[in-house]
Parts: sequence; structure tokens; C-alpha cells
Amino acid sequence: DNFANVEGKLDEVAVFDRALKPQEIAAHFQASGLPVRTQAAVPLQPSSPPLSPAESLARIHVPSGFKVELAAAEPLLESPVALDWDTQGRLWVVEMVDYPLGLDGKGQPGGRVRRLEDSDGDGRYDQSTLFAEGLKFPTGILTWRDGVLVTAAPEILFLRDTDGDGRVDSRQVLFSGFLEGNQQLRVNGLRWGLDNWVYCASGAHHGGYGATTRIKSHLNGQDYAIGSRDFRFKPDTGELDPQSGPSQFGRNPDDWGNWFGVQNSWPLWHYVLADPYLRRNPYVAAPDPVHQVVTPKNPPVFPASAPEKRFHSFNEAGHFTSACAAQIYRDDWLFGATEDRHAFTSEPFHNLVQHNLVRDEGVSFSARRGEAEGERDFFASEDRWCRPVMTRTGPDGALWVLDMYRYMIEHPEWLPPEGQADLLPHYRLGEERGRLYRVYAQTRPPRPWTPLGKLTLPQLVETLGSPNGWQRDQAQMLLLWNRDPAAVALLQDQVRQRPNAFARLHALAALDGLDALTPELIELALADSHPGIRRHALRLGERRFSPGILVAAEKLVNDPDPKVRLQLACTLGEWTDLRAGQALGRLAVANYQDPF
Repeated sequence: DNFANVEGKLDEVAVFDRALKPQEIAAHFQASGLPVRTQAAVPLQPSSPPLSPAESLARIHVPSGFKVELAAAEPLLESPVALDWDTQGRLWVVEMVDYPLGLDGKGQPGGRVRRLEDSDGDGRYDQSTLFAEGLKFPTGILTWRDGVLVTAAPEILFLRDTDGDGRVDSRQVLFSGFLEGNQQLRVNGLRWGLDNWVYCASGAHHGGYGATTRIKSHLNGQDYAIGSRDFRFKPDTGELDPQSGPSQFGRNPDDWGNWFGVQNSWPLWHYVLADPYLRRNPYVAAPDPVHQVVTPKNPPVFPASAPEKRFHSFNEAGHFTSACAAQIYRDDWLFGATEDRHAFTSEPFHNLVQHNLVRDEGVSFSARRGEAEGERDFFASEDRWCRPVMTRTGPDGALWVLDMYRYMIEHPEWLPPEGQADLLPHYRLGEERGRLYRVYAQTRPPRPWTPLGKLTLPQLVETLGSPNGWQRDQAQMLLLWNRDPAAVALLQDQVRQRPNAFARLHALAALDGLDALTPELIELALADSHPGIRRHALRLGERRFSPGILVAAEKLVNDPDPKVRLQLACTLGEWTDLRAGQALGRLAVANYQDPF
């Protein structure tokens, strides 16, 4: 940098033929009289080598009382970024092998969908089938009927194997028009909602960047404007509806229909206000619908790995800078029955997953870090290549952790020129690798489960009361796909007689999807002992107004649960009856100490 300080201290200067104009550098040294030797560049090596699956597993730390085990690794999967299970118990994974700039560095798509199977039931996948390839940077997957939904901007696809050879042969574009650009910011997610819609995070490519985001539905021919919002859609009929947002990577629900999002610097937020209510009055500027649950911005993380070299945001070392895929764990198998919800946010740059305890607080939630983690976060690896990009609550009650396993996870677009030059040889290191782990309590091995496609109708209805959120959602989906008329009476009995709140909740949701929900059942649910069911009943009553439903809803003006009262205010605005307006008036003068 300062040639005067170098003169007289070197015997010879070697100038490497890189993009640094070596002739100019050599001229400076030659002026000092030093001999100069020019030679070809030596390929740069990463600062640490990749580890085998067994070696990397040995460097993962979880809290005392928990165990982490390897469920799959290369060559069975490569560069995995999202996963889901199907009704036969198989695991489906999307692989963004083309990250970050395409197979050729110029955008050539190479994303894949892979299906994994555990043939001997030992908890480790041993068979892998390449189902689809050549996709444009796929980001999300949801098993759907006899195929899979995949987000791959600019499209959402429905992929099927119709001839049974294990490979896709039916490729249907459901929606198109999603913005592309930076692969970390594209449409993603795909999660089932209690309301029988599929939800998506829109990433961060939207109208806020000066582009018009109009989405074409190829099923019904309509265009939808989503702007800078997330959305939900109906895969069978093509309707699309904007939702509050956007979340960057991952939009996930809890057990009671609350939705949570994330952005690089914000590990967990709650969507307090739903977009359909905010957009009812186009003449009022809508408030921010989001409450930050984990604060402050860029909160600290507690890694097991050594700090990586940074090229910007130096004051954020040891803090969240790549928060993604925040999810609420939906089972009682990992921690037992607790008052708290358990949130997990992936932080791939720091090689970890953080656990936060989430508790009801007014109309939203508050959070604190799990006490048991100590000096490291819940899942923390010493391996610099370990890149947890998603966690899921498995059907077995374990916490599943998807490791993209890359030397470099930061997208080049986030790097200054010197960072891009320094890491250019390493952009794709690890593309052929990938790991999948599951974490469980040592005293409670993963719960055995039967693939839901093998269940009888009564067993499927019974599954709506399972403590496992994935199983409840999948059972609800199957009931809607099958549309067995005999299910209606069983579901009605669930609502009226089951002491299990989950069973009552999902039975109401399934009856709604089957167009078999009666005003009498909604009135019954509005008086339910569980506030989550009272809230859900208010939402269900919006499209089924009756004098009896209004009378039952009015009684909730003084409900002890603030989330119920907020939902009541939103629901009453859907009705034009005078008594609904009077109930809104009573809510309006109640002097709640809450900005929402």
C-alpha cells in the first residue's frame, strides 16, 4: 500500500497475474531497484476445508439433555433450502444448486426437487430420487395432492409424476409475474393455513423497489396486484389474496392462526393486523401491521464458530445479519407442555439456530432467549461451512434443521467490490454438499408416526387432535382433498364433544373447507372456553352472518383475552348491521393501553 515502507525490506517481489494490473504494480517496485518476477496466480484456497458429514456432526452443539443426529447428507441431497413431507411419509427437498448466480455465473438455472425415503425405518434417509431439475433458483415446497407446489420466480409451479417413474412429467404454471433478481429475496415459503389457503412470503422484490408487482393466475385468468405484501392462494382454483408483509424468507404460523415473519436483521415479528381489514378503507393510511417480537434490531447471537471475515457492517459481528425461516415449533414432544411458544430462527452466516421463548403479551407477543442455551445458541456449529437455512417441526416431533452447507452464504450483491474480488473463487464452494439434522430430547426419541395416507377416515379425523401441528395440517388437507361426505358428521361431533382444543379448532376449519359449517356450530365456538377457538370462530362468522352469530359475537366485547377483542373489532367491520356498529362503539371507548 505504501511503497516507501516496503523499499529496502524485500529481496524480490512476485507480482501475481490477477485483476490488479500487475504491470503497474511492478513499475513501482522496479523504480526502487528491486528485481521483479511475474508469475501466474495461485488458486486461492478457502480459509477452512469442508468437513465430512460425520466430522461436521461432531462439531454441532445443542443444550444438555438434547441430541442431534444426521438424517441425510450428500450425495442424497445437495444445496438444500426447503423441505416438506407427503402423505406417504416421504421427504421432498428443493435444492438451490444454482446459488448464487447460476450454474454458469450468469443466471443459468439449475435448481432441483429431490425425494428422499427411509427404506429401513432407522430414521436416516437412504434412498434419493431426482424428481425435477433445471428450475430457476427454487425457494419453497409444499406437498399437494399427488405432487408438489414449488416457488421458483417468476413462477409458482405444480409438479407431478403421472406415469410412476419417479420423475416429473406434468409441469403446470399456477402463477407467474414474481420478480427475480437477488436469489435471497424471491417469492418463497408455501405454508398451509387454518383458513384452507396456502400462504407465501413475497421476499423483498416488490413494488417498493419501483417495480409493479402484478401476478397472473393461469387457473382463472385474473391479474392480482400484491405490491409489497405477502399473499395467500388457492392451488386448485387460482384465487390470490394479498396479506400483510413482506417477509424475506419464511412466513410461518403458530397453532392458532397467528402468522410470523422475518428479515435479515429482525429475527421474528408477528403480523398483528391482517391486510384484508387494513385495505377496507382506501382513504385511510394503514398503520404498520407488524410487531417486532425479538428485539432490538440485529440482536446478539451466540455462535460456536470463530468469527468470519466481514466486508461491511463491522459493528454487527456477533449479531443477527442473516436471520431467516423463523418458525414456531408446533408440538409438545421437544420441550413438554409449556406456557411458552418456542421460536427458532436460522442464522446461517453465524452457523447457528437461535431459540427464543415466546409468550402472549396483549394483542401480540414478547420473547426472551431460552435459559438453557447458556453461552451458545440452541443449535451452534463450529464448522464454518454449516449453514442452517430452515428448521421445521417434523411429523415425529423432532426439530429438523436443513443445512445448505456452503463455504460462502452471503450473496455477492451484498458485498463491496473488495469483498466480491476476495470471495470470487469461492462463490459456489459446497454446491455438491448438503446436510439434514434432527434434534430431540435424549429422554424422548422421535415419536413413531404412520403416514397419513394410510389412515382410515375416522383415524384421519382423530388426527385433527394430534399435538403435532404438521400432522393436524396434513389431516385437514386430506379431508378437503377426499371430500368424503361421511366426514361431516364426524367433524361436527368433534366440535361439539371433544375436550381437545386442537380437535375442535381443526374440525371447524375442515368443515369450513367442506362448505359444511353451520351457524349453530359457529355460535357454539364463539362461546368456547379456549380464546384461540373464539378468535377463529369470529373469522369464520364473517362470511356467514346471522342474527344468532351477531348476538354471540356481541358478548365478546368484554372478553378477557385482548387478541379476541382485537379480532372482534376487525370482524364487526365486515358486517353492516346496526348492532355491529354499536358493539364497535363500545370497543372504541374502552381506553385500551395498546397502540394496535
